Amino acid sequence: MQVEVIEKWMKEALKLAEKAAKQDEIPIGCVIVHNNQLIGSGMNLRETTHKTTAHAEIVALENYNSSHGTWRLPENTWVIVTAEPCLMCAGALLWGRAARIVFGCYDPRKAGLERLNQWIEEGVFDHRFQEVRGGILEADCAQILKDYFKSKRS
Repeated sequence: MQVEVIEKWMKEALKLAEKAAKQDEIPIGCVIVHNNQLIGSGMNLRETTHKTTAHAEIVALENYNSSHGTWRLPENTWVIVTAEPCLMCAGALLWGRAARIVFGCYDPRKAGLERLNQWIEEGVFDHRFQEVRGGILEADCAQILKDYFKSKRS
């Protein structure tokens, strides 16, 4: 996928993140794309649903699962999310057989996908991502999180 197309989809994920912020949720958005078509989307909904697992990526996977009647993502699927997936979400994307993960801002604590991906690349799991790419529209993705947490501290 060309950078311009990835950025287009990241902007869609950012719209979901903005929507989450308006609902007083941590502003992270995720889109799942196959053949340049949206096949799943989600935003953080932990406060709304009172579910620990209601992260944007999990919500997007569940959106895909329920609308397509399968747990397995199609080959060559792109998952585009505004922030580096946490360990739970990275695992879910791995088990869902996502091919490519693209994210906006990195986890400053280095406790997410980048750490898990080392084990994935070593062959610890039975599936690997074909591509993991971070830093797409990074400043925009980071800013929405900074603004949200700044407003919470005020």
